[in-house]
Formats: sequence, C-alpha cells, structure tokens
Amino acid sequence: MRSEYRGSRAGHIDADYIDSKNCVVCHAGHYDSWSRTYHSRMTQDAKPETIQGDFDNRIFEYQGITARMERRDRVFQMTFTFPDGRVESSRIARTVGSRRMEQYVTEQNGQYLRLPVAYDLVNRRWMNLNGSFFHADGKDYFGLRTPWDPNCVFCHNVKAQPNYNFDTKKFQTDVAELGIACGACHGPAATHADRAASPFTRALWRLSDQSARDIVNPTKLSPERSLMVCGHCHGQRVPQPIDRIREILGRGDPYNAGDDLAANFKPVSRETKVGDYSFANRFWSNGSPRLTAYEYQGILRSACFVRGEGPNRITCLSCHSMHDGDPKGQITAENRTNKACLSCHKQYEAQANLIKHTGHSAGSDGSLCYNCHMPRVVYGVMSVHPTHEITIPDPAVTVSGLVPNACNQCHLDKSVNWAIDQSKRLWPARFVQTSPSQDPQFNVAEGPRSLLAGDALTRALAAEALAGVGPGRPDPSWASAWLVEALRDDYPIVRFFAANGLAPMWTTMSKPDYLNPADCLSASDRCRLKLDRLLTERMANDAPMLRAKRPNVDIEVGE
Repeated sequence: MRSEYRGSRAGHIDADYIDSKNCVVCHAGHYDSWSRTYHSRMTQDAKPETIQGDFDNRIFEYQGITARMERRDRVFQMTFTFPDGRVESSRIARTVGSRRMEQYVTEQNGQYLRLPVAYDLVNRRWMNLNGSFFHADGKDYFGLRTPWDPNCVFCHNVKAQPNYNFDTKKFQTDVAELGIACGACHGPAATHADRAASPFTRALWRLSDQSARDIVNPTKLSPERSLMVCGHCHGQRVPQPIDRIREILGRGDPYNAGDDLAANFKPVSRETKVGDYSFANRFWSNGSPRLTAYEYQGILRSACFVRGEGPNRITCLSCHSMHDGDPKGQITAENRTNKACLSCHKQYEAQANLIKHTGHSAGSDGSLCYNCHMPRVVYGVMSVHPTHEITIPDPAVTVSGLVPNACNQCHLDKSVNWAIDQSKRLWPARFVQTSPSQDPQFNVAEGPRSLLAGDALTRALAAEALAGVGPGRPDPSWASAWLVEALRDDYPIVRFFAANGLAPMWTTMSKPDYLNPADCLSASDRCRLKLDRLLTERMANDAPMLRAKRPNVDIEVGE
C-alpha cells in the first residue's frame, strides 16, 4: 500500500513498516517464493487480475434469495433479489482467500462488510457461507455477513489498525500491507532497508552472522518467540487483559514479529469466555483444538514442545517454511514423510525398530508418524487437516470424551472397542488398564457410529473419512451406503463431503441425478430423492440407535 521508508508513518503503530515490493532488490528469491504462497494473496483489492470467481452474469439461488454475479469492465458486483421483489446491490471492494474459497468484501458508508456468498475455488461454484461454516439448513442467509474491520483484518493483513472511534462508532481501518506479507514475519524493516543501501554494510553482513541487521529472522529466535510469530494468526486469541480491546481496536495491533505475544494476548482455550460467549465448542472435550487457526494451541499442548530441549524443541519451522516446499502448506515433500519426526526420534530409523514401535508394516499407513500422532481431526475451510497437537494414539478417548482417535481414522470399518482390544495386544504396557466400553454404540464400526451419532463437526469429519480422502480408504462398496445415509443430514457441509465421496464411487453404478455436490450443499431435498432405494438392509439395526445418541448442539466455527 505504501512504498515509503522510515518517517512517513511517524506516530502510527506501523511506523517503520515497508511494502514487500521494497524487499525485492535484495531478496528477489525470497520474494518470488513468498509470492507463490496463498499467504501473499490472502487479502487483495478487487480487480480483474485478482478475482477468481465467475462473475459472468451468474445466478445462485438459496433460501428463496437470488444472487446475481456481474462484471462491468473492471467493476464486480453482487446483486441480491429477495422473494418480495426487493433488490440490494453490493460492489466488490476486496477479496479474502485464494486457495479453497474466495470471499468478498464490500464497502458501505466507509465500513467494510463480508458478503454471505462466496466462490468455491475447488469445485468452481457459488455457495452461501452457511455451507462452509457449521450451520444447519434454514440458518439466516445473511448470518455470516460480518464486519471486516474488527475481525478479518487482524490475521489476513500486516499490522492492522482499525482506528475505531468509540464516540461515532466508526472504523477508519488501515493496514501496513494487504495480505500476509514480509512484515508479518519479519517485522518493521525500514531501518534495515536503509542500512542495506550501503554496500559496505551488506559486505559486513555477509562476513558475519552475528551482525545486527534491524530485522527479525524467525529461524534465529528462541523456540517460544518463533512459535509466536506464527501463533499470532494461527492461534486465535483474546486481549490480555480483556479491556485492552479498546486500545487494539482504537490504535491497532501492538504485536510485532519477535515480540512476546503473551504481553498483549492470550490464546483462547476451551475454558475461555468473553462475556456470555464461550469458545468451548471450538475444542474437543479434552481441550484439543478441532478447528484450523488453533495450531498454536495444539503445539503448546504437545510433548515435543513442552518437553523438548534446544534444537529438539519443535516449532512451526521444524516442518514448515514460507519460502520452501509446496505452496499449499509450505512443507517440503521430504517433510511429509517420517523424516520430520526421525530427526529427533532417530531410534526408529531402523526398519525393524519402526515395525516394532508401530505394530504395522513399514511403508504402510500405520507406520507413517503423522497418521498416528497427528490424525486428521481438525476442520478447516471445507477441508480436513491433521491436528497440530502431537499425541500418543489412544482409542479410549472416543469412549471418555467422544474425541476421534487415530486408530479408527484408518480402521473405519472396526469399532472403538476393537481398537481398544488391539491397542492392548500391541502395546500391553501402555494400555494394561484400559478396558472396552459397555456402551453398545462402541461395538459399531466407528465410521458409521461417528457419522450418525456425532455432533455436526464429527459427522463432517466422518463423511470425509468414509469418502476415502484420508489414510483409511475404506471399501467403497461398504462406505457408499453410509455416505448415502449422510445425504439425509441437515447440515450442508456434511452432505457436501458425502456427495464428493460418492461421485467417484458411482462410476460403475447408475448415477442418481442428485449427486451434484453443489446441490447437496445448497438444499438437502435434492439429496434425499431416491435415497431409500440406495440404502442397504445392514444399516437397519445400527442407524436408529446411533441417531438417538446424536447431540443436538450447533457448532460455532468462528473465523
């Protein structure tokens, strides 16, 4: 947004921050690698070069409201027509997100609002945000039309400054740079850039690693401070103390890369409340995060961080880098293997030791460290991710707190009680006191049990797993019947995962006309057509019992 160096923002909270384009002259390689990441395109001004959604006079109908997406030259517009004939138009000012979903921000009276209709970049279709967040059918169409200024701005940009006026109740939001750019990880850089203009200074820096450079390098921070750089956004937080919110909304976010994050913020937990609002349902019953943007909390609970020492203390940079690897995760192909863990746990480099440790053959899903110690039990934007809480797999957590366990992430066709018995057989010393549950639901295959008896988020994870996306890869002839049953669900996101899983399974069968993921996400009626014909008799005994145990609780995903 600005290209000036030091002095141009004196008195502002982003004084000394510079635009990332100013880094290119010395750091062209790093700038190019960062530009390939989705961080660089997290927030963008709306223009033909940035918008990916289909604005070619497209129509999207949902809950009786028609949204028309249009482009006129370089202007993009979304127009809503209500059942009573009323029309409301919004010009697109900015976009948020560029990987799985593109969301749209409009400006009204100087304030920015996120619109309720977004573009699914994976399936190339329009959708209401109720279909990505955990809202059931019939939820308010505009329920997720939320202010951008006090919300999205803090994690999707550099150095947010809402400049909220508590008298007029208006924002005059500014940021050092749109998107997640150099300043987010390296802090204010104007002094560094000024000094780097001297060839003598650059020569000194090349000769000495110890030279002060007036810039933050997260790889050279302590493990705690390095984690905080990422945790600032990947660990949802509240002001500490809570009344500091007035300062943060008024002047801006005080955190700079390298600072002590805890000086101003506290990561939220299952116990966190702000007024009457509780964050409890964003975590599993044992306190482990079950949503993305809580990776910081997961690592802080992990023994690899808590008990690690020196170079063996895990940080985000142990696996990820903003400048290396796949842009989708900033992780190298090598670090997607056991190498990431074997760098510390060298005793399992020998194949015989690995097999003895895991109880599974080398090269199998059961011998990949991530599958057992970081199972895919976290929901993100229309996708499922590994947890960042590194734990020892224990199927009993499903019995004690309805927390998905790593064993049944693969063995979807086996029950939790089966997994408990197998754990006692394979690792008797650890599970000697663990006993199977007397509750009959835990004698049912865990894929169907969690699909029917879990809350909405658990059901969505189960549908995605039964679809064969994760390591389990169940037999399609068995899983498809349960996925068809999931099309009855009243949560669009559950139907979405089920429909996506059924689509490739249907290649050898007569394809029902409702198996369009977009239809299943938008309206359950289309998914229910011909459903009874496709269900198998083997579900008759288990399904009613499991549905009776389903918690009737909405999930507040947040952002």
